[in-house]
Amino acid sequence: MPYEPDQPFVLVKTSSKGLRLAALDEAARTHGLAIGERLTDARAKVPHLASSLHDKSADLAMLLQLARWTERWSPWIAMDVPNGLLLDITGIAHLFGGEDMMLADIKDRFKKLGFTVHPGLAGTQKAAWALARFAPDTPIAPENDERNVLKPLPVEALGLDGKTCHTLRRLGLKSIGQLYDIPRASLARRFRSFEKSKTKASRCRSNNIEEIVVQLDQALGLADHPLDPLTHPPVFTVRHALLEPLISANGIKTIIARLSEALCTRLQDAGHGALRVTCKLYRSDGSRIILPTGLARPSRDAHHIARLFEFKLDTIDAGFGIDAATLEANEVVPLELTQSSLTPGSRLRDGSALAELADRIANRPGGSALTSLMPVASHIPEQAQKPTPVGFAEPDQPDLLGQTTNTYAANDTPVRPITLLERPESVRVIATVPDGPPVRFTWRHIAHHVVRAEGPERLAPEWWHIQAKRRERLRDYYIVEDDTGRRYWLYREGLYGDPLTPEPQWFIHGLFA
Repeated sequence: MPYEPDQPFVLVKTSSKGLRLAALDEAARTHGLAIGERLTDARAKVPHLASSLHDKSADLAMLLQLARWTERWSPWIAMDVPNGLLLDITGIAHLFGGEDMMLADIKDRFKKLGFTVHPGLAGTQKAAWALARFAPDTPIAPENDERNVLKPLPVEALGLDGKTCHTLRRLGLKSIGQLYDIPRASLARRFRSFEKSKTKASRCRSNNIEEIVVQLDQALGLADHPLDPLTHPPVFTVRHALLEPLISANGIKTIIARLSEALCTRLQDAGHGALRVTCKLYRSDGSRIILPTGLARPSRDAHHIARLFEFKLDTIDAGFGIDAATLEANEVVPLELTQSSLTPGSRLRDGSALAELADRIANRPGGSALTSLMPVASHIPEQAQKPTPVGFAEPDQPDLLGQTTNTYAANDTPVRPITLLERPESVRVIATVPDGPPVRFTWRHIAHHVVRAEGPERLAPEWWHIQAKRRERLRDYYIVEDDTGRRYWLYREGLYGDPLTPEPQWFIHGLFA
């Protein structure tokens, strides 16, 4: 039902005694209404009161959307249901001109979205929570001075449940400062004398005391209270806030280029290269755009990373404008410096140019069709790799060129052919002894005389897989060279003299250069 902008408005929820107020706007507060009051009593006071049924799921969805949007200030975000957000801004405030300017920016941007926020900033999560809700005139606690800032606040500012706060007030403990110098044993005696007539008093007393001590220690920084973020924060993040919303694609490209320079500087200082990078663009209407990109091999080339996002900007809708952007390195690996050449301006022929080309293709629309072979935890040759979209390889795995980001000894690496047949093909073999290497084989109706042979390399079935245990047999692989100098990869499946298995068979599996 429509209502006037200045008309008092409340949200109501059902209860055992009818509808009660669950939330109210500023106009309703000025008329003396309060949360928990019955709707019939509220209408008696304010006849023109407008109301609507409270939708908890819609509130939660909106809170989550706001939490995602506040990543413009910090990657460490947690929801404080039903109406709060927690941000860890350690080492970030200077990017926004300091703590005062950062809080002012937060309040201003939320106001443009139609929200009134009460920020609180302190060295501990619990102290910041208390300042935001119970000390709106002192939103920032001086460094390492949470004890004095919290001292005059009511005990409710510790986040205790209503019954515990009621008991503390009955005992004359109304402020947090009154709890500082009371030993736990003395506090227990007070609870014992107050609740001795209640049932299960000992259990209630123990739980209440423990809750008070834990909450107080967390507020003062004497106990750990880590933030549990919505998503795993990126390894490195750089951000840029705009004074005016930006709509043009060229302007957004310029911002991304600056962020790429800043991100790659941090990567270089840490000696790392990025494998996955995400750009987040924050619209002025409270929504955001996420542009993920992957690289075929680790890189900290700012020009290359920025160029990967150019293909994605043509498809985005900036809405009313982009007023902030972040660039995140979500996955990084150590990347050593290499000398490209003795000639200025030339590049090392290490495959980086091919990898960059693959990145540009893979990050365009439809680029997922470009794949490279990634290793699989299997020693069976035809099962030891799988096609994977370029730019989404796991760390320490071969990149597009088959090179790896880790190192291992050459004698630990089995020799494998350059070309592996899609399926092993049957061959006819003549050997001097049944279980020896071949001296002659026929493949595709062409006979080959073997002059050299190396092997066998025995590969057993993967017995931990039931299907492999039933269907596969032991293999003996040989590298053979014929009289023309060509080299082949053959294997014998099965063993001679085993009455439980069929007669061994020979196959060709690959070709060497």
